[in-house]
Amino acid sequence: MRIMKPQISFVQSVMILMLSTGLLNHVIIIPVLLDAADRDAWMSVILAAACSLAWIVILHFGISNIGKRPVFEIISKAYHPIVGRLLAGAAAIYLFAICTITTRDTVYWIHQTFSPETPILVFALIFLFISVVNAYLGIQSIANTSSVLLPIVVLLGFFVMFSNTPHKDYSLLKPLLAHGMQPVWSGVIYVGAGFAEVIMLFFMHHHIKTRLSYLSFMIIILLLAGLTMGPLIGAITEFGTDEAAKLRFPAYEEWRLLTIGRYIEHLDFFSVYQWFSGAFIRISLSMFLILDAFRIHSKKGKFWMLGCLYAVIIFLSTMPISDQVFMKIMANYLLPLTLWGVLAFSVIMAGLILLARRRGKAAS
Repeated sequence: MRIMKPQISFVQSVMILMLSTGLLNHVIIIPVLLDAADRDAWMSVILAAACSLAWIVILHFGISNIGKRPVFEIISKAYHPIVGRLLAGAAAIYLFAICTITTRDTVYWIHQTFSPETPILVFALIFLFISVVNAYLGIQSIANTSSVLLPIVVLLGFFVMFSNTPHKDYSLLKPLLAHGMQPVWSGVIYVGAGFAEVIMLFFMHHHIKTRLSYLSFMIIILLLAGLTMGPLIGAITEFGTDEAAKLRFPAYEEWRLLTIGRYIEHLDFFSVYQWFSGAFIRISLSMFLILDAFRIHSKKGKFWMLGCLYAVIIFLSTMPISDQVFMKIMANYLLPLTLWGVLAFSVIMAGLILLARRRGKAAS
């Protein structure tokens, strides 16, 4: 079995996930979470993080028993190639959904907020093209672009957080549990769907130079919890729960509040950099992992696969679906299915790896 030479460091993998999954937790999930859990949404983040710390035991077990070998190759060799292909196909469907949802939400947002006269198709064609190019260039390119983009994204995040302090009223976080624990647990489903994307580390572990420990997974979970908690509490304390729940893009609206002195305002264009950075890496990584799952490494193979993905995603992301319908699909179907699907997938993978190990084939 071919063993791929690791190409990126653990720090680079953390940067990739902070931008990729950070966009979901920081931006996309928050409107749904606020609608479900109201002012207690921040408790949902804590509970989801605690549950995730138990779940990553499964991921760590799987990785620690296969070395630096692609997981789908391990399964194909230990059982039958069709088993590996079926699991790779399931992962590819999940990754494809990530690409489509991210593209749709990104082009819709930029069309609604900054350039309503420009057709959504134009944004989709251009933005998805540069993401395809990055995916074609491979994991090293994705890691390098993340290393450049993330520091500025983080600085801008702290900038808007501290600059909006005068607008924050933390008394709006009370009363706690006014409607009991049921809304909090409902919110856990949505936050959990965000944390579930840590499984991407499982998919790309053979590209990372260092062995991933339980602490490695825990660090990422805690970082993602912080990325979710910041804009979530900011939205509640700056707008109030009723108004925040009505906002389609709360993280963006926080930028619109920001002013510097009396004469400098309209700094919300910085949010374009933050959002595009996260979406760019998120789509690039997902497309690369689709190629990696099916072991498509030739230039011709990558060209045709990425070309097909590009065309289908453009078609789906520009379909005339109202935002209300899109959000309903996200809340009622996509996010819950993501959580339970990833949990089931990780348990199945861990079970197959354990069985292969007992048969002496996991590390061979």
